[in-house]
Amino acid sequence: MPKVRKGVVQIRFEILEYLYYEVEPQPRTHIWRRATTMSYDDFQKHLVYLIEKCLITAQKSGKLVITAEGRSVYDKLRAILSSIL
Repeated sequence: MPKVRKGVVQIRFEILEYLYYEVEPQPRTHIWRRATTMSYDDFQKHLVYLIEKCLITAQKSGKLVITAEGRSVYDKLRAILSSIL
């Protein structure tokens, strides 16, 4: 069976989901390894988008955390995705 390619929304949702449930700030590489199966370069593009949209933020240490807005978007996406999947 061919491998199903994930869409942009699903990839970003999975990154938000990982950070949503992680209490402590997370290093980029940790998120990349645990939340995705893509190349690091592709992962970085999604992080840039999420940071630009203020859904995640980088701390001075470089570790990432989900913002209040990111939590809200995740909650909304989870509700919508569960109704259509």
